[in-house]
Amino acid sequence: MGDIVNTLKKIGMTEYEAKIYVSLLSNQPSNGNNIAKSSGVPAPKVYEALKKMNDQGLVFTVSGGNNGKQVRYSALPYKELLKSKKDTFMNHYEFLSHSLADVSSRSDVDWSELFVIKGYLSSIEVVQTAVIECNSQIILSCWKREFDLLRDLLQKAYERGVKIVTIIFDKEDIDVPWDCFNHYNEGLSRHNGELSVVIDNKKAILLHSLEDSPHSVVSSHPVMVSITRNYIRHDIYINRVIHDFEKMITDYYGQNLENLIDDF
Repeated sequence: MGDIVNTLKKIGMTEYEAKIYVSLLSNQPSNGNNIAKSSGVPAPKVYEALKKMNDQGLVFTVSGGNNGKQVRYSALPYKELLKSKKDTFMNHYEFLSHSLADVSSRSDVDWSELFVIKGYLSSIEVVQTAVIECNSQIILSCWKREFDLLRDLLQKAYERGVKIVTIIFDKEDIDVPWDCFNHYNEGLSRHNGELSVVIDNKKAILLHSLEDSPHSVVSSHPVMVSITRNYIRHDIYINRVIHDFEKMITDYYGQNLENLIDDF
């Protein structure tokens, strides 16, 4: 009974009104004194609440009893009550849906999310959620440790039509149905602990998992998204060039590309 009363309060009734309504549903028609006894609402408050409920259409007066001189009350059938509340809610929903959309469109167009997620597992969960919610494109660079935590979700995204491109820092080849590249095995220490991903060309997530405070930065700012996407793409470009012309490049820059990498 308490749960019913509390729920009726949430849809607009006062506590007294809710108790009276439930009492009438189980014992109607009924006069004020009987309602007070069955509902636990003080008698003076019963008549005050019944008047308001009658004005709201929640209860109705019924003639009869004591030669028609005694006023009795009956509750609005609960199905009609629920339909009325549902219709009212949907009207409010439709109004707010359009009105709030209009209000939101006037907001500062330069605003974008930018926040830091602390902790390795929390950061991975943010990336996993972004992959799950992705609609069109994922471009990702990471180590195999993080890739293994994302692989099943990436596979599901690929199967629902998401275009995926990945580059893995580890030397190990990975068999996946999308374009996946390996990073040249020298100079990798500069990428230790890195994960970079762009989702739908709208959100960038950068994870740094080394040292004592692993964390990630999440941003939807167009500049952050563009720079991260270009960073991953350019890394893929240079590693494809190295792969296709490895002997020529290593002859010129050294086996470890030291004449290139150590410049700065």
